[in-house]
Amino acid sequence: MWVVVYIAPNRKIADYVKEMLEIEGIMVKLKESNSLEQENRNVEVMVSEVEIEEATEVINNALQNS
Repeated sequence: MWVVVYIAPNRKIADYVKEMLEIEGIMVKLKESNSLEQENRNVEVMVSEVEIEEATEVINNALQNS
């Protein structure tokens, strides 16, 4: 089952987080919100529920270092 581990404020940040997770071997799915404003759509970053803890750690490290 896929679960949301992070909600990015836009696609650029979501793509960055996705790349960091994939480098660590974590499978990722992105799902955009249905907002009318294309640039300001939130993007859900989703991972397998068995990888939640590892994904959260990777995300925290990636965002602290950016």
